Amino acid sequence: MSERLLRMLEFFHVNMPWQHMPRHFEMIVSRRMNVEIGFDAASLDRVTRSELRTVAGRLDAAGCRTTIHGPFWDLNPGSIDPLIRQVSRCRFQQLFDAAGVFEPLQVVVHTGFDPRHHSGHREAWLANSLASWEPLVERAEKMRIPLLLENVWEHGPDLHRTLLDKISSPFFGFCLDVGHQHSFSSSPLSSWLESLSGYLREIHLHDNDGRGDSHLPVGRGNIDFESLFEYLGKNKIRPLLTLEPHREEHLAESLAGLEKAAGNYLTDHPAGAGSVAF
Repeated sequence: MSERLLRMLEFFHVNMPWQHMPRHFEMIVSRRMNVEIGFDAASLDRVTRSELRTVAGRLDAAGCRTTIHGPFWDLNPGSIDPLIRQVSRCRFQQLFDAAGVFEPLQVVVHTGFDPRHHSGHREAWLANSLASWEPLVERAEKMRIPLLLENVWEHGPDLHRTLLDKISSPFFGFCLDVGHQHSFSSSPLSSWLESLSGYLREIHLHDNDGRGDSHLPVGRGNIDFESLFEYLGKNKIRPLLTLEPHREEHLAESLAGLEKAAGNYLTDHPAGAGSVAF
């Protein structure tokens, strides 16, 4: 990777599953990379508090900022089944136990809503979901760690807007995943931005051709990143920016694509490098 692209890393976080941290840790520390640490259920069950403290301490000493991404497979905090809700809530509490060690800038989780399965009982799902998020948001407020809901399968921004409006906490916000929006949403990106810009605290950046969540490097698909950054700059919105390459060699290509797509946004809006004002 060129020195120019290495310098660009300061503007972004890079996703890093916990189970992959040992293989990449020395590179992360030496390059002072900002990371979004992803915990799946197995990692939360296996990891010790001592291991978390060791990693968190070294990242902090190196000047690496952190965010955390929670588990999502099979979790559904709005489920009609109370046992599934119970497991989902347990996993998110485990996640905040880990977050308490890292003191990350923010924590990102999925809603668990899938319109293919949950649209028929949407109101019941919403009520159950609110009951799941409310105590977690209270914990986030006490810890002063913002909790963000990411979009995945949702067809439009209405569900996120409803949840965020009803709980209405400065520590409860939105993470826009542009790849998910492009693949799964029937609402245009402009609709998501206009509806949720007041809650927008983070953006996940990866590309695809609209036919699947392929996590291509930025510029390899057909997502309109230029319009995204134009909107952010025009409206002075400064979310934290996270790259989500699923292959190591895609990182440099994404940085090059973003250098072209973002224009002067990164240097004109330094808060996008990782500080989020609440």
